[in-house]
Amino acid sequence: MSYILDALRKADAERERGTVPGIHAQPMFAGASPAAPARAPRPWLWALVAAVGVALVAALLWALIGREAPRGAVAVAPPIAIAIA
Repeated sequence: MSYILDALRKADAERERGTVPGIHAQPMFAGASPAAPARAPRPWLWALVAAVGVALVAALLWALIGREAPRGAVAVAPPIAIAIA
């Protein structure tokens, strides 16, 4: 019986060591820490991303549309030489 009680106490002690503070737990402060400064928005970064995106779309369209054959061009077969002997 004492082995079982010892095992239960040991398991309970291990559970208590790794617990997360509950709702009613009081936080412990080591000292007042200064608040982190707010990051300023970076509109130039968004403008750069937009410019790169527009450039990629333009390059893709140019590559896809620019490969069409000219409308007036007609493929002509070379003349066949006939040997008369």
